Amino acid sequence: MSLLDLIFPPRCGGCGAYGAPWCVACAGTLRPPSATTLAGIPLVAASRFDGPLQQAIHTYKYRPRPQLASVLAPPLGRAVVTAGLLMPALTFVPLHPRRQRERGFNQAQRLAAELASALGIPLVSGLTRVRATPAQVGLSQAERRANLAGAFRWSGPQPPGDHLGLVDDVCTTGATLTSAAEAVAEAGGSIGAFLVLAVAQTLPAVAVT
Repeated sequence: MSLLDLIFPPRCGGCGAYGAPWCVACAGTLRPPSATTLAGIPLVAASRFDGPLQQAIHTYKYRPRPQLASVLAPPLGRAVVTAGLLMPALTFVPLHPRRQRERGFNQAQRLAAELASALGIPLVSGLTRVRATPAQVGLSQAERRANLAGAFRWSGPQPPGDHLGLVDDVCTTGATLTSAAEAVAEAGGSIGAFLVLAVAQTLPAVAVT
């Protein structure tokens, strides 16, 4: 334990208890969803988007506490290993530059960096958000799809590879992930798996095959 931890003890991102950034009790509440696919692509999540994990993700993004990436990424890493997925590299869903300046960091990028390190594979930057979009909260699946049409583009120095893992924090309707995957495909690459901390119970059945 560092001197800083003694002066300012860490608090759990899920329940707020002092002692650890992600406590044992909250870790025990994770409920990994059944294996599924989104638009024909495997979708892997550490848990459902509820309970302490939902609170921890909100704390991570909006307080903000970017250091929580180091404790939230391992459950996703274990889910990836359990799924038996082999990916040559990871990439991540970008924020619009204005949103990233406001927040101070990209939560998906931080998660992807932690996950790539744990899995021993490269992290590739290249997706950019070329159009600022209104908040997705409260929008239907169709509205989310329309909101994100043309929002992403691959602008990396090299073309994207095939079968990349695409990382984001939450999958609600799948609109963000599928739109980003389309941008990768348009640049000549492909997404081999969607990797998220949590999947919402509202994920529509029509999006899951």
